[in-house]
Amino acid sequence: MNLGRESLVARVAEACERTDARALAALVHTDAVALIDSGGDLIAQTLPVSGADRVTAELLALAAGAATTVQAVNGVTGLVVRRGIRVVGIVAFDVEGDCVTRVWITVNPLKLRRWNN
Repeated sequence: MNLGRESLVARVAEACERTDARALAALVHTDAVALIDSGGDLIAQTLPVSGADRVTAELLALAAGAATTVQAVNGVTGLVVRRGIRVVGIVAFDVEGDCVTRVWITVNPLKLRRWNN
């Protein structure tokens, strides 16, 4: 079964909202990689994070206590993470079949400026 990007990203968002690590990990490829851009201004992972469990943990940490919505990010369906009205992160994905294979998480305040204006 091929969910398609939009459906897969929507399921990722739902799992994040429910903080359902098991459901989220089922959507992330075993060898997935996450790259996190903090801009050096925040305490955040700067090296690539590898493996479904670690990628899942990073996504859940970002989404904790936040509202996660599905919308266009860099021209493709992704996630926007807000605390109150402030965007605190954007997430883009590479998808193969029914799995997320690569995740780009941006929490860099300078890069999020346009999302908050």
